[in-house]
Amino acid sequence: MNRSAVPILLGLLTLSACSSQPVDTEVTRCVFADSPRTPAPAFMCDPNITGFPVTVLLASEPSSDSVSARIEQTLSNQISLWAMDWSQAWYTSEVGQQAAHAFLMSVLSDEARVVRSRTSPKGFLWLLVGLPMTVANLQSMTLDAVPLTQL
Repeated sequence: MNRSAVPILLGLLTLSACSSQPVDTEVTRCVFADSPRTPAPAFMCDPNITGFPVTVLLASEPSSDSVSARIEQTLSNQISLWAMDWSQAWYTSEVGQQAAHAFLMSVLSDEARVVRSRTSPKGFLWLLVGLPMTVANLQSMTLDAVPLTQL
């Protein structure tokens, strides 16, 4: 073997050793659901965010609407869904559900946030919506504002 081939051979061995080691980065552990070959941020697969005990990952389909309009609409839809689900779960009477829904809409509109967002290569807007309180805390607040005994 000639002397010029030795450094090349050593370089190739070094590169092959490096490539066989696992890569541990935030991006490589997760992919976009709509673009499974594209690395995504960690929140796509692990939505646990400090300070937000309640989180939900949502997608907004590609559209001609602005990103801010898509964010507002997706957040608004999630707030409405949470308010409807929780008011129906916590109250049996229609009057109680309506009062709780109105209270929850107000609180959730003030408290719910888009914690993270990212657009996938296919144009889907991925949003992590979070609530900075537990469901138990929110239920307690709701029951204080709309007592079951008065319905």
